[in-house]
Amino acid sequence: MTYPSGQQDPAPWGQPQEYGAAGPKPYAQEIAPLGPPPKSNAGWIVVALVVIAGLAIGAGLLVSAGREGVAGTAVAASSKAPATSTTVAKPTTTTKPKPKAGAKLSYADYERPWNFKLGEVEMKADWVEGRDHDNCAAVEKDGKLTGLGCQYAVEMLLSAEAGAVKLTQFVLAMPDAAAAEAAADKIEQKDLKVRPAGMIDDFETGKWKAGASKEFVVITLVTATAAVDSALVEKYLRYRHGDIVGALAFR
Repeated sequence: MTYPSGQQDPAPWGQPQEYGAAGPKPYAQEIAPLGPPPKSNAGWIVVALVVIAGLAIGAGLLVSAGREGVAGTAVAASSKAPATSTTVAKPTTTTKPKPKAGAKLSYADYERPWNFKLGEVEMKADWVEGRDHDNCAAVEKDGKLTGLGCQYAVEMLLSAEAGAVKLTQFVLAMPDAAAAEAAADKIEQKDLKVRPAGMIDDFETGKWKAGASKEFVVITLVTATAAVDSALVEKYLRYRHGDIVGALAFR
């Protein structure tokens, strides 16, 4: 499992950048240190240790344009999924079997509420919906992800803090691990198309990360209202991102 090189962060994953309701902002090194690395049970603690030991990070910081006074174009929002997409909004707490080796990735592999615990860290998020995309057009702008080798994409939406936090995750399938690592290092916020359902309207704080795990690129975006502290937003980003990165590493 490899990650983008040349980036440093207190925990493994991501790539710093700012953006807001008005659009992308210049890169900023503003990643707050957090608590212990993510994993949710004894078996997954091993995952966390492996991830922490081996991975460089990048993280994205999104802050509303009103706060920072930086203009730009909005994060691309499209409420329409392409004809090649399927969507489901049914949460489940059923433990799902591990996918067979070589099977195509699906949102259904992770379709359930997120109940995370590691030591004293406990986090929860409600499942909202998932979509499987036969290509990457639904989650990209200007064909950037396809140009980097993206073959198909999985989209997952979750909500936390009584709706004050929204999480969107994209998992991009690449030809191989080398392509995934290279793509994760090149993806920028402006390349992503995020549906309105996956973001807080006029959010106060937003953060994102991109990282590679095997032949997949994981992109996690979190937005929140002013009622949620920025450090808590970072915490949701870090642990949810790490949980999926670790799960894919053992897929």
